[in-house]
Amino acid sequence: MGPQQVGESIVNVIQRAASGRGEQRRDEGTSPLRKSVPVTGVILAGGKSRRMGRNKALLPLGEASLIEHVIRRIRLVADELLLITNNPAEYAHLGLPMHSDMIPDAGALGGIYTGLTHASHDAVLCVACDSPFLQPKLLTHLVSVLGEYDAVMPYTYSRNTDIRVTNPSYNTDQITLQTLCAAYSKRCLPIIELMLQESELRVHALQERANILILAPEIWKAYDSEGHSFFNVNTPEDFEKAQTIL
Repeated sequence: MGPQQVGESIVNVIQRAASGRGEQRRDEGTSPLRKSVPVTGVILAGGKSRRMGRNKALLPLGEASLIEHVIRRIRLVADELLLITNNPAEYAHLGLPMHSDMIPDAGALGGIYTGLTHASHDAVLCVACDSPFLQPKLLTHLVSVLGEYDAVMPYTYSRNTDIRVTNPSYNTDQITLQTLCAAYSKRCLPIIELMLQESELRVHALQERANILILAPEIWKAYDSEGHSFFNVNTPEDFEKAQTIL
């Protein structure tokens, strides 16, 4: 398939998605934390787990798997939960509504796009399946300040090793946008659609095109003092560290 055909295929998927929004199934969970608006929680489980060597989402951490820790924590905030995965059989036991990537091989941006498209609510929390220590108070704050912004993203410093945040795309003099511990509005959809059509798959590039509120550590530490929400289990070493945090 040539570049023009790929572009046309993406456009066709996007057009079908736009015509079918708003008719999604809801997950009736409890939401004990007070929020200003109803929220959809989207869990992305589309990674290859290459560094771990097996499906990291299903690794047992204490009495639950990594993804079950994620579900328990985001369920305290979300009125609806969606799981984005291309391997639904592996997660069927979780009992969540599942959707495959609408745009194949589009990485995390494609997963966010799929989640936003299927979400019943305008406010959407997007998180990774390997973040077992999400802090519900921080998630609630992200939603509470979303307002008219297109998204709200905390940022961390790559040199801040005490919270184990790593991102090889950044050097130690730059910040890392935590795009998978963030709140998005469905207003992002046409912006992301254009990015996908242009093969711009970097999620952090959204800040160049959308009205993004970025939260400095001085702000988010009031809701997650240790930054544990941004801890991802990517390697066996990360998994060992997770067991000490638990």
